[in-house]
Amino acid sequence: MEEDTTKLRTCLVVNDNVIPLNEFTQTYIGNILRAITSSLGYDAQKVHLYIESGEIRLFADDRLVPIRKEFVTLLIESTIKGVLSPLKGIFWLERISIVTD
Repeated sequence: MEEDTTKLRTCLVVNDNVIPLNEFTQTYIGNILRAITSSLGYDAQKVHLYIESGEIRLFADDRLVPIRKEFVTLLIESTIKGVLSPLKGIFWLERISIVTD
C-alpha cells in the first residue's frame, strides 16, 4: 500500500481561538469538508467553511458555494458541530471557521 504524500492541512478556529489538530483530525475534517462541497457540485482543493449564528458560508477554491435549501444548511451545521464536539478545548460553538487545503 502506497503512502499518500499529499496530506490535508486543516485549520480550525472556534470563537476566535485556534484549536490545534493532530494529523488524523486534520485529514478527517478536511475530507468531510471536501465531501460536502463535492456533494454540492464543487470539487476543490481548498475549502473554507464559516458558521456563525446559523449562517453558513462555504467556499470552494475561494468561490462562494450557494446553499439554497434550509435543510442543507441544517445538515451541514449539525454534521460539523457533531464532528467537533468531542475535541478538547471546544465547549461553546458560536463561531466556527475551518480551512482545509
